Amino acid sequence: MATIKEIQTAWGTYRFVESPVDWFAIDVLAALTVLWILFTFWYKGVRQFNVVRYPYIETMIPYAEWDRKLLREKPPIGVGSAIAYFFKTLFADVLAMGILKCEYGKSEKEVVNTRAAKRVAKLFMVWGFVLAGISTTLAYFTFPHNMIVLDLHHPARIFGVAGGVLMVVGALIWLSVRYKEVNYRGIWDWLGADYLPFMVLLLGLSGFVLQAAIYVWAHNPSDAFANAFLYFAEHFHAIPVALFFWAFFWTKADHIIYRILWRIYEYADKKYAASHNISRLPPPTLKVMNKTGKEIQPGY
Repeated sequence: MATIKEIQTAWGTYRFVESPVDWFAIDVLAALTVLWILFTFWYKGVRQFNVVRYPYIETMIPYAEWDRKLLREKPPIGVGSAIAYFFKTLFADVLAMGILKCEYGKSEKEVVNTRAAKRVAKLFMVWGFVLAGISTTLAYFTFPHNMIVLDLHHPARIFGVAGGVLMVVGALIWLSVRYKEVNYRGIWDWLGADYLPFMVLLLGLSGFVLQAAIYVWAHNPSDAFANAFLYFAEHFHAIPVALFFWAFFWTKADHIIYRILWRIYEYADKKYAASHNISRLPPPTLKVMNKTGKEIQPGY
């Protein structure tokens, strides 16, 4: 039976209700999820070499010398440089979405025409996850065990609502832009190509539905509709969360992790190529690559 309690916390006095799902079960599932992510990252990322970024994109190396130049003679990245490039990637390319800026002059039409909208969409989704992470952390350390706050002015609630709104709006912007510019063959093609934004959208929407269900149930614990609504909302939120994390590395969504590592390699390779005066691909004099007539832009 749900009972609303007023509890004094470090943030003030708030109304709490006992969680319909025991936190121990959530902690166990979270630990298993982390282990699964680490295993799939090792299996798909490390063993299948998806985390590796070789410098043949930045440097001109004859095909016959790839093995020697790319593997045996490639200088390692120093620890200090790797840390510096990681934070540069995190703050410049991820949190500021500088990776969507056009570095090399002209780009493909799809990227150029929708770059601004896509950057806004990804900024919203990334910062939505950041705020949601802050909300979850605050809730874990400030909520009494197995209790959920009902007041929306609690800091965890403020960050959670803000993060959910950004996730939903960002996903909708991204999906609308992609739908207009890509000729999908059907709904399953659309889902396959944009699995991650769809999951982000479902995570945000289902999170709001779950909070509404908890609020209704807390005030009407014996009502049949309130209990049915809560049962539906729990599964409606749990399924997207499970799909997002457990299927992450088995979809194209894993490029988010690899792209960060590739960017670190890219910064290192740029510096190495510049310091050793190695020519970059493609050369400025190369105008047309093939029958498509598309121009290949110069290197860095």
